[in-house]
Amino acid sequence: MTDVNKNKKICVPNAEIDFDQYDPKNLANWGEYIPVGDEMKLLELTFKYGTMPYLIEGDKGVGKTLLVYTLCRKLGYPLVEFSCSSNTNKGDLLGRTQINDDGSFFELGVLPISYEVANKYGVCVLYLDELNANQHDIMKLLNRPFDKRRSVVANNKIYKLNEGCRLVIVGTMNPITYSGVNSLTEDLRSRMIGDILTYPTSKQLENIIDWDGVEENTIKRPLLTLAQETHALRMKGDVEYVLSPRDIDQFCEYYRMLHKELEPLMALTYSLKQVIIAKYSEVEERELITARINEIFGTNVK
Repeated sequence: MTDVNKNKKICVPNAEIDFDQYDPKNLANWGEYIPVGDEMKLLELTFKYGTMPYLIEGDKGVGKTLLVYTLCRKLGYPLVEFSCSSNTNKGDLLGRTQINDDGSFFELGVLPISYEVANKYGVCVLYLDELNANQHDIMKLLNRPFDKRRSVVANNKIYKLNEGCRLVIVGTMNPITYSGVNSLTEDLRSRMIGDILTYPTSKQLENIIDWDGVEENTIKRPLLTLAQETHALRMKGDVEYVLSPRDIDQFCEYYRMLHKELEPLMALTYSLKQVIIAKYSEVEERELITARINEIFGTNVK
């Protein structure tokens, strides 16, 4: 860290960083990402050698976050994670002055923390989830760390990488067709490379879901058909919500739970209602999906 200038600008003491929480050994293991194409291999190369920020765009539930976690665990990289929103502010990214009984101190934001963690461990992954949920003026704050300056100013200091250290920046975003999200500013997007994860085919869904205990012809096949149907309906503008791999995984887990006590038809009916139909808040969409379920599954779910 170096002073922004030689004019002795006053810097409030920084709060200590709890580096243990970023230790790769403490990274949570909540599943393994199963690739559907080359997306994992390409991102791994970026993790190992890349210097340009990487943008992953794709529908919710396709495994964007799980992909990042899986690679961090595989490579032993520390992870600094931040969930962006429309309420993200300058203090969240750069830091803010706080006051306690001992006086004032500066609480570093996620950007300077990521540089400190990278310098501590030699490498760090900064993961900015739902990057385009930020307001455009907040996105402007990312230009400096995202381009070749590779640094950030906070508390009147410049935070940058030490010689030989690397900071891997990964952002994710849902398609801009989703309600409540922004497009990325052109200047921010121009600083990034990346990949677009397309909606998985039925064959790909079949390979990445745990189908244990789910009957092939009466449940699995119709469910895969329904998933593709929701995607087609979304493309036509008839529904907003598309069934994702996460939803299919939830269905299978819930069905297995109900099947322990209920007969198969009842377990199927409740699973369809409470996992699938419950995802649709608009009455018209819910009625449309219910009709498609009854046709595809040959049921009479109400």
